[in-house]
Amino acid sequence: MVTAALVAGLLVEVGPATAAPAVAAPVPRPAAVAPADRFAADPTAAGPSPAQAARAAFGPVGSLVVVVAPDEPRRPPGTSADAAARATEGTSVAGSADVPVPTASLVKLYLAEGILAGARTAGRAVPPEDLARVEAMLTSSDDPSASELWVAYDGPAVLADVVARYGLTGTGPPTPDPGAWGSTRSSAADLARFLTALPEVAHPDDAALLLGALGRATPTGADGFDQSFGLLSPAVDGVEAAKQGWMCCVDDVAHLHSVGLAGDRVVVLLAAFPPGTDWAVARAALDAAAAAALSR
Repeated sequence: MVTAALVAGLLVEVGPATAAPAVAAPVPRPAAVAPADRFAADPTAAGPSPAQAARAAFGPVGSLVVVVAPDEPRRPPGTSADAAARATEGTSVAGSADVPVPTASLVKLYLAEGILAGARTAGRAVPPEDLARVEAMLTSSDDPSASELWVAYDGPAVLADVVARYGLTGTGPPTPDPGAWGSTRSSAADLARFLTALPEVAHPDDAALLLGALGRATPTGADGFDQSFGLLSPAVDGVEAAKQGWMCCVDDVAHLHSVGLAGDRVVVLLAAFPPGTDWAVARAALDAAAAAALSR
């Protein structure tokens, strides 16, 4: 059984790769909400946008929020404000991109970047053992590594620093338990903004370390969960870096997320399913959405 469990006060993803979430009363699929104006699709474009195509391919098994943004090259003098403004140019959205949702392991992106940036600002090196933990939590989504780093570096403070430097508006620390890092909430818009701005806001060596680790994502997570879904599906080509997230159940919803870089695009797929949905069904829906997002 895959559940969200508290280990030493920290919310982690646990469970075998083939298990389904505990059965509970289904929750209705949230109604689609029109994207914010600043993320509106190009009205002159022919046919559905990449985000719309992804949501249509996803089907009726759950709800999906999609952001597909251009991954533009660095433009000096790069700032988070510059990147946030450019992220709206050519961006397509389906669903409520500004609504915060539980991130599960996607918060590890923010934690890793914040630890590296904080050490650089303080003029000190990150210890080798902590760099190994950063690698583990980004490649195999290792939860114990994330828990140790969250405690050692004051996760909520690291998160607040990332929010400020990247201009994130829908991201906040986990409540009521600040140690439950998996229940940190963020929005699809913030995740797209973070990935778009990373090469400009982060030190080049730190950005390279993060993206390199995401490019080495393992087919199976450290807890045995199958990570080869969404952007990491074998049927999806051209993905250079990706981070996955999974959790059941927060707010009586099972979550399956996939974000990353593919060619000249940043792709964010945040999915929610009624408890009891088989993980194989959820993976297949996200696989179809990822393939559709990159086919246009």
